[in-house]
Amino acid sequence: MALEITTQGDIDQIVVSSLSRAFVQKIYRHCWGKNNTPYFAGNCFKGVLYFDERLAIKYAEDVGFPWRGWLSAPKFHHRTGASLDHSLGLTVRHDQGGMELAAVGTTLVENRLRLDGFLERLGEDEVLAVLGAVDKGEMVFSLPDFTGPFDPEKLSIAVDRLSDLYCEETVVTGMLYDGRTMSMETGESRGKSMVDPLLISRDGKLLDMYDFG
Repeated sequence: MALEITTQGDIDQIVVSSLSRAFVQKIYRHCWGKNNTPYFAGNCFKGVLYFDERLAIKYAEDVGFPWRGWLSAPKFHHRTGASLDHSLGLTVRHDQGGMELAAVGTTLVENRLRLDGFLERLGEDEVLAVLGAVDKGEMVFSLPDFTGPFDPEKLSIAVDRLSDLYCEETVVTGMLYDGRTMSMETGESRGKSMVDPLLISRDGKLLDMYDFG
């Protein structure tokens, strides 16, 4: 029987892309016109960017920016994986039985995304955008020709860390057992929410709606 490890927790889909500053400004001006508080204007911006495809495309066309939705945008980086946090659990199954593990404490193989590498790809009138969705669900990792017994000390988790991009998410991108890469697939999902967009200037400053007034 194969070694199979299933994660239970949040599933992150993260996109790092570029947006036209004029496009962002058009949406914020629309949202300020409808809402007189930062909280509601911010929610409006999020709603237009993720959900109001017709309006977003119109504003993009007004400023000559190609836009067909956040998942269709040109991507500097795109990753889907389990969110590594204190509640992420691992269910291990193999021919000699199974066990429950916590992801916390398992050996990590880290890839830290660097902000500078993305900023140097921005155009003159562009901002960096970190967008995404969080789903409740599972990911399944397997090793077909495993022979037991299972040793938790031989398991390691590959992750992308996004803290350099003002994002606290750490995304599981793979698992290795005894140095061997396990195959990965997405399991059952149970609902989705959208990540608050993060906008970053060419000089690495985190922007808010007041920077687009």
